[in-house]
Amino acid sequence: MQNKHNLKQRFEELRGIQAAQHHQTSFIKFYPTPAVGFNLGDIATEDIADASRSTLEGLDQTFQAGFEAKFILSPKTPDGEISNQPDLKQQIEVLIQPDKDVTQVTVCNTENGRLEVKFIPKVPGAYSIEMKINGDTLANSPFTVAVKERELIVVGELDLTLLEGERVDDLFGIAVNTIGNIAVIDIGKNCAYIFDKNGQCLRKIGLEQFRDPLGVTYLNDDEILIADAGNGRIQQINIQTGTVVKTLGRAGVGKKEFHIPCDVCLDEERRIVVTEFWNSRIQVMSPEGETISIFGNIGPEKLNKPKSCFPYKDKFFISDSGNHCIKAFDKSGTFLHKFGKQGNQDGQFDNPYGLLIDRFHCLLVCDQFNHRVQQFSLDGRFTGKSITNLSNPRGIAATPDGRILVTTPEKIFILK
Repeated sequence: MQNKHNLKQRFEELRGIQAAQHHQTSFIKFYPTPAVGFNLGDIATEDIADASRSTLEGLDQTFQAGFEAKFILSPKTPDGEISNQPDLKQQIEVLIQPDKDVTQVTVCNTENGRLEVKFIPKVPGAYSIEMKINGDTLANSPFTVAVKERELIVVGELDLTLLEGERVDDLFGIAVNTIGNIAVIDIGKNCAYIFDKNGQCLRKIGLEQFRDPLGVTYLNDDEILIADAGNGRIQQINIQTGTVVKTLGRAGVGKKEFHIPCDVCLDEERRIVVTEFWNSRIQVMSPEGETISIFGNIGPEKLNKPKSCFPYKDKFFISDSGNHCIKAFDKSGTFLHKFGKQGNQDGQFDNPYGLLIDRFHCLLVCDQFNHRVQQFSLDGRFTGKSITNLSNPRGIAATPDGRILVTTPEKIFILK
């Protein structure tokens, strides 16, 4: 710096160098080099996405309530090439109205430089969608999409393979573990079957220890809990050996007692939740079988012959078959709201039975004597139904690979 002549000469040389021309939307990034020598790093340019040139694919598809919708966003530079702007998904804004009826809005990178935009519309209706890139709105945005009621389609039956010469008799409850094994109650044979994900029978459990079993759930991948209704108890069974690990409760109307326990499940705290048909109540128990709380049997909204309970986060959803409706209670057993009444129209029930909240956070209800499965938002709005007659559906469960299994007396249907 003290050599003025050399410094002046260097400035004159720099003035004569033609600077590289970049589009005004170019993205400047500094790339540091390892801490050796005197080279600090390099500066390079990357073309950022231009909202006016970027395109959105998939607008012509059919959208259904409670089912994941997907768009493909092609972020393009001013020259029409796919943009290589780093961390582009952080610069994507997706604004959907009405926002209260949308959940799980996500933007994901794909392998070809494009982005996948996903969301779940909760209910049917018109949705306005606006998309922005780097703060600028896409050329065709905002736009409106129509969301229809979901059509639950029967895509097949589970091909059940039993012991030679044996057939199922009268199927009820169903449950699936994390590896896809399926437990199904057959009340006609007083037993539980364990199938693999393809319907191959792995084990038959029961005969001598059950009387009119109805409900089943997995305690873990190797053990199930069975609502042994006729004996007024819950039995914990090891499915590898078929042996009874523990018996909870006995017939009666007090604590740790049951009168026709028709369903059993676990809540998020892994407490045992028992639905009692004739006691018209829900009993929450510790894993050791101690009663923690009882609810639903008193008050203006008391239950009448409940058949199933599905805990979800801080709520219990209950199929109140005697009142032909679904009721929601909070974690403490306080009544929150209800929906449905007796009938055969959309949103009405005739003896609702099994319940499931699927991976899209929709409540599916086996509408037993209307021979269908109905779908609702969690606040009770009707959003879809099965379009194939399902004779007397009772139990419902989801598999790890996304299938929905529904039991009827002699078959297990697969819905999508």
